[in-house]
This record gives sequence, structure tokens and C-alpha cells, in this order.
Amino acid sequence: MLEEDPAIQCRKEGVFAISDVGEEPRGPAHHLMSDVCLRDGITWDWFPENWSFGNGATVHKTTALPEYETVVHGTGFSLDRFLAMNGPARLAKLELQRRLKRSEGWANWEARWAPGTCPQEAVDVHLTWLVFKHRLPESVYQKLRHSIEDTTFELPRRLSYGPADEPWKYLSQVRKLETAEEEHAVPKY
Repeated sequence: MLEEDPAIQCRKEGVFAISDVGEEPRGPAHHLMSDVCLRDGITWDWFPENWSFGNGATVHKTTALPEYETVVHGTGFSLDRFLAMNGPARLAKLELQRRLKRSEGWANWEARWAPGTCPQEAVDVHLTWLVFKHRLPESVYQKLRHSIEDTTFELPRRLSYGPADEPWKYLSQVRKLETAEEEHAVPKY
């Protein structure tokens, strides 16, 4: 993670200044969603209430693991419950099916997605977001989108992005995001 300013935190509800005595609302959070996210059903509503984006650059991973149950086809009952209700049955005549268990947790996960786009299997969602104190020029947003979404993109000076002391570590220490001193806060890298 790269931090721009730890005193500023961006949440779904807005931007806040954080201090030793508390937090102060600074205004609404302005956001731009990637076309790839929108295509995959991830809109601004995908993020739950009170979601915190922090500040700077963050790579986030969310995992969903659905639960399945085996039921007697056409009844919705487990085999044990079906036999308890109906008594002995010829198992060769019964058809079993596996279906997604609609738990409250899964319903909440599904509700985050645009209708009809929630994956119905185990899924890892990897998101990268950038939070800056100032709006960037549109060309910078386009370049950032390209670097994140294009699977063939290679970072220039790739080795200079990892912390020198821990290049092997998956979760590196938080580092300060350095920006050029210009009209817009454009990352130096």
C-alpha cells in the first residue's frame, strides 16, 4: 500500500480528516469506476455502507465461497429429511441434485452486484483503487486504468516498486506515495 496522506481517509460516505481528537467530514467522495468493473457488475453500490478506501494506492482482495447442499430433486429436502417424511424409498428412483445454499451471507454478497452478474461459484475479486486529495487530469486516469486493466502491461522500472528491504514479502510495509509538485498531484512513478 502507498499512502498519500494518512490524515485523510476516503470512505463511501465521504472524505474525512483524521486527527488525535477525532474525525471531521471534508466533503463527498468523488469516484470514477473502471469500465471493466462496470462490465463485471461491480458498481459504486458494490461497496457496502461504511466501506473505507483509505488513501493513496491499495490492492484489495475479497473472497466468496458459496455453500452447497444436496437435495432430492423436485422437493428441496435433504435425503435424510425426505426419508423421515416419506418413509422407505427406492434410492435408485430418487434423483439428487446439488444446489446453492441461499444463506444470509450469500444473499448479502449477491446484493452487492449488479443484477445477474454475481458469480455463482467460489470467486476471488481483486480490486485496485487510488485515492488522491486532488483530482487528476483525465489522461492520468486513462494511463492508470490501462496499467491496471491491460494484462500485457509491464511496469517500467518494475524492480523499483518493491521495498528494497523485503522484496519477497507479499504484504509490504506502508510507504509514502510521492507526487510531483505541480498543479495536479501526479504520482512520480
